[in-house]
Amino acid sequence: MPSWSPNRHPDWGPDRGAGIRTRGEGGFTLIELLVAVATLATLVTLVSLSFSSTFMILEVVDEEQGRVHQARLCLSRIADELIMARRQATSPWIGRNGDQNGQPSDFLTFVSTSHMRNRANALETDLTRVLYAQEGTRLLRFARPNLYELPHPLIEQVELAQGVIGFNLRYYDRALSAWVDEWDGRTRSELPTAIMIELILGHARNEPRTFTEWVTLPGQTS
Repeated sequence: MPSWSPNRHPDWGPDRGAGIRTRGEGGFTLIELLVAVATLATLVTLVSLSFSSTFMILEVVDEEQGRVHQARLCLSRIADELIMARRQATSPWIGRNGDQNGQPSDFLTFVSTSHMRNRANALETDLTRVLYAQEGTRLLRFARPNLYELPHPLIEQVELAQGVIGFNLRYYDRALSAWVDEWDGRTRSELPTAIMIELILGHARNEPRTFTEWVTLPGQTS
């Protein structure tokens, strides 16, 4: 009787088990795959939050720079016209206090030599009647470029700033050596020595910010 040998049995041949991979041959278990997926998802979430925070910061910085730029342009425009202000008996300087929602909302009108003639021989004057006033959340500039134009003078209107919360003006009285809140040229023989301009702008994300400009009028400091 022939002896039994595992090599001769079909289920115990030398190639039996060649396709079976054991733990020592490498690969991942289901638990390891789940852990890897969870780790990757956490990293993606952290990176996404980081990018979102960065974009939000950049957006806030951009909005703040826009607010600063708007304020500087507005204050420079007002300062330039104030420097060219002139005393005019028929169109006196009037600066009055105002209030809107508990914030200053002042009113100022005066004559300035800021008007530029289109033609040298044009029948018009260099004098311009300028008015600054807050209307809602806007700061507006009204101007009558030719004081002697009759019977229907041209009135220009320009929006200088948006998101305005307050517009405050103060005037330095040389006779009193003090700052006053109003100036009525109908009862005064001169213009104020200096003017302080405060523009308060709101912001959707941050607190309101106040921008200040100081203007000294030429010929009023002697």
